[in-house]
Amino acid sequence: MSSPSTTQAPETPVKKIIPSSYRWELLLLLFMAYFFHQADRAIFGVVSGDIKAAFDMSDEALGKTRTIMFTLMAFIVPFAGFIGDKWNKRRLLITCLFCWSIATVCTGCVTGVMGLIIFNSVGVVVAEAFYGPASTSLIASYHKETRSIALSVHQTAVYLSVIFCGLIAGWITEHYDWRHAFWFFGGASIVVGALLIWRLKDPSKVQFADGGQTDVAKPKEKTTVAGFLKTWFTTPSAILLTVGFTAIVFVNNAYLNVVPLFLQRKFELSPTAAGWNGMFWHHIAAFMCIYLGGFISDRISKTSPTFRPKLQFCAMLIGAPIVCMIGMASTLYAVYALFFAMGVCRGFYECNTHASVFETIPAKYRSSTVGVMILFAFLIGAWSAQMVGAFVDKYVSEFGTELGYELGYRYSFQILGATWILGAVCVGIAAFGTFKRDRERRIALELAAEEAEKTTA
Repeated sequence: MSSPSTTQAPETPVKKIIPSSYRWELLLLLFMAYFFHQADRAIFGVVSGDIKAAFDMSDEALGKTRTIMFTLMAFIVPFAGFIGDKWNKRRLLITCLFCWSIATVCTGCVTGVMGLIIFNSVGVVVAEAFYGPASTSLIASYHKETRSIALSVHQTAVYLSVIFCGLIAGWITEHYDWRHAFWFFGGASIVVGALLIWRLKDPSKVQFADGGQTDVAKPKEKTTVAGFLKTWFTTPSAILLTVGFTAIVFVNNAYLNVVPLFLQRKFELSPTAAGWNGMFWHHIAAFMCIYLGGFISDRISKTSPTFRPKLQFCAMLIGAPIVCMIGMASTLYAVYALFFAMGVCRGFYECNTHASVFETIPAKYRSSTVGVMILFAFLIGAWSAQMVGAFVDKYVSEFGTELGYELGYRYSFQILGATWILGAVCVGIAAFGTFKRDRERRIALELAAEEAEKTTA
């Protein structure tokens, strides 16, 4: 008599057990990767004079290479964000870092303007575009209760890169050649890429030894462009927080490009002193406060979910008059104090840039959300430095150099401060109006997806 046949249920994939401390190891790895990803902008600013001389470029031609970079970034990032939700994030990040390394090394080998555009304005920026959405989504997968502090630590790589990579590149250029700066940073990032290959783990294939789970989208959850757009446009908080982020980027971009020249013209500082003081006081304050804000946010948001956007609202509202006063300050020490205070507000805002919006968007669309946020921020933020330049040129032509600089920078910083007020209004509407409802809707959608998966299993 034959034995009855038995139907075996499909086996659940066995996950590798890893220590809970890996959350922070992963963060360290991505911190190093992000540090080098942002180094190119600091390097280029320092060596731009040497590049201009080497290729006999005009100021306009040199500026066009940056325009190409930011415009290309704006249009590629949304696509990169969708790819980040569909593809394996580990492989995507490793590929990005090696592509960035190769493009950076090749920038040091170019012999003309076209090569500079191909490798630096196109090659580097494409790699950067794919890195941002995937990395923030991966960090969010490994950090749930510590999401704000983890994303804050990752963000500080930008601050340290701006402060120190320019100094290192300047020293290398001064003692060797501008090409060696690109070779050094490109080679160093290859080492970081090797570390990622060795240590970076796919969150869907691991489980923490303490029983904790990674916060990832369910395998059967499908991601489509139409599905994301429907989710994003029906989530008012995501749109409002994107406006706030765009306001931050608009002012930050102007600050990076305008402040060194502002200090040279108004206070007659040397280029080195203006570059160092303009970047150091602001970014060191942001560095300290993004950690403090992230720690506070993770603690309080456990019992008060709307705390994250409320902190962002307060930071922008308080920071707006500080930005306005920079253009009116009459002493160097007052300017440095305002730079520092502006950095404090920036740090308290940026500790929740992505943590806030991730509370309202399902996990499967995190990368796509970051991509859309960067799209708007870069498209609009790319014009801020040009806006300041237009104001300065206008008043210099009307009133002469001394008074023209005074009026041009004063009114420019007032407009930048007003931009923060606009951003604060939008973030405030989310924090005190739509955020709680959108967060509850996101939780309900993810619970429904889990129940559907159990039913079909």
